Amino acid sequence: MSDSLGDRETNALQMVRAEIRLHELQRWMGSRRIDDMDRAMHAMLTECFGDLAPKPFRLIAPRSGGLAVLYGYGQAGATALQEQEAICADPLQIQAIPLEGIRSKPMPFAWRSGLRVGFDTRIRPVVRRSRGAEGLGGSEQDAFQIEAMRHPTGAMPRTREAVYIDWLSSEVERRGGARLEAEHSRMVSFQRRRSQYKPNSRPVEGPDAVMRGSLIVADSEAFVGLLSRGIGRHRAYGYGMLLLRPARR
Repeated sequence: MSDSLGDRETNALQMVRAEIRLHELQRWMGSRRIDDMDRAMHAMLTECFGDLAPKPFRLIAPRSGGLAVLYGYGQAGATALQEQEAICADPLQIQAIPLEGIRSKPMPFAWRSGLRVGFDTRIRPVVRRSRGAEGLGGSEQDAFQIEAMRHPTGAMPRTREAVYIDWLSSEVERRGGARLEAEHSRMVSFQRRRSQYKPNSRPVEGPDAVMRGSLIVADSEAFVGLLSRGIGRHRAYGYGMLLLRPARR
């Protein structure tokens, strides 16, 4: 499933799959004094592949460690990525992302309007608030916390899952190309996570959720744009990639 010259000439959106050796990744993280896995993957992909690095991406790692898998979208297929890594990566990085473990496939050019597709995505459902809005500072706020602040008595009319589905629907609609089927979407996991995206910066805590559901394609070109851009913020750090799957009936 490697790329070809034709893939690169036509600029087809590529789906990339790369094996990640977690033990070697952690060794590299130790050598760089990086504690945050998302920041580590962002840094490694940038240093190994430069502008060819897949973004958005999703790292799926087993709890027991061992071998993880990275999925991503980008304009470069496997051969181009392997060539770039062979030139630019240091020996520890090559051990973490082995050349032979990189695969790719071109995504479809045309998507039928009305096509129903399933998805799985990791999101950071935050809203950028201007300073002073409803007493909030000028920073990112958890979409559910914003809802809770509107109901200080504690009588929340909606669940966290419902708020995040609404946030996801708004993001998809804002980018265009598809419509979320809210009635067929759900939250499959949630945690509060502290992230440090820049060296020596203060870690920031925020929501980390995995959502699963279905979309209706509305416009072919815009849908390709939605896939290539991803959902929400922090897409360079492992959030927002739409992993497609068969839609449930």
